[in-house]
Amino acid sequence: MDDGQCYYNETIAFFYNRSQKYLATEWNAVSKLVMGLGITVCIFIMLANLLVMVAIYINRRFHFPIYYLMANLAAADFFAGLAYFYLMFNTGPNTRRLTVSTWLLRQGLIDTSLTASVANLLAIAIERHITVFRMQLHTRMSNRRVVVVIVIIWTMSIIMGAIPSAGWNCICAIDTCSNMAPLYSNSYLGFWAIFNLVTFVVMVVLYAHIFMYVRQRTMRMSRHSSGQRRNRDTMMSLLKTVVIVLGAFIVCWTPGLVILLLDVVCSNCNVLTYEKFFLLLAEFNSAMNPIIYSYRDKEMSVTFKQILCCQRQENVNGTAEGSDRSASSINHTVLGGAHHNDHSVV
Repeated sequence: MDDGQCYYNETIAFFYNRSQKYLATEWNAVSKLVMGLGITVCIFIMLANLLVMVAIYINRRFHFPIYYLMANLAAADFFAGLAYFYLMFNTGPNTRRLTVSTWLLRQGLIDTSLTASVANLLAIAIERHITVFRMQLHTRMSNRRVVVVIVIIWTMSIIMGAIPSAGWNCICAIDTCSNMAPLYSNSYLGFWAIFNLVTFVVMVVLYAHIFMYVRQRTMRMSRHSSGQRRNRDTMMSLLKTVVIVLGAFIVCWTPGLVILLLDVVCSNCNVLTYEKFFLLLAEFNSAMNPIIYSYRDKEMSVTFKQILCCQRQENVNGTAEGSDRSASSINHTVLGGAHHNDHSVV
């Protein structure tokens, strides 16, 4: 029975023992494997997303709202890499050295970064939905509005990450502690998991709506006109992008969200056995986003190569001429609103 007592001065081991979560005293083979893999993923996440941000900054053809959102997604994923890097050096036996405040900070950084990544994915999905249905190659949203959207994303993410430290935890309600996160209350974990699942469902609906619209419009145009190869290519490119985005999101996020919910609603479920691997899998999504949203764009790929080869900036801005530009326009239509003077999406 909860006596209402607060336990701010207790050790981390106290909370882990109450939640029956194993707290290592020394590094074993599994802990070393998870840490090594985690550090490797973190380095890749930070380098890949830094490359995306630099490419968007130096190439003037990427100076459009959709690419600013993609750059913000890269910034969120870069922050996720940093947050997870910090976690890797404060996990395993090192967890014992943490205080209540530093443990909440460690988890809060992860929550903030992952919330920002998911929120950016949703913002991109909404932008693409509006753009396609308005028959525009890129949105007419002003830079000021883009900044407002970005500020809202980060404000919401910081609030979500800070909520447990602000009081929505189990430190003063010890009987409500989670098994997976021994200082988090079950109610907060349930809220956070449901919030992300709802976001996922909204993304599915948006992209499914886009796909059905593009497919129907392409079929109508194919019946009444000829030479619509580019339209069919655009539809197929969109289909591939949707499948990759949704597939990666499902594979990376669903296992972790499911075990979070199981931890809340199923007291007999042994959710701790595969916890680390499922959460690591969720972190892989931050590494996949630069590939899914940027590397499929041929001009972005060329810009990456220019940066990695340390070629001059004017060459970066002057790429994708001729056949490269034609090939790149298809992906720009799907992902970024091509920078040409076409008048329809499909």
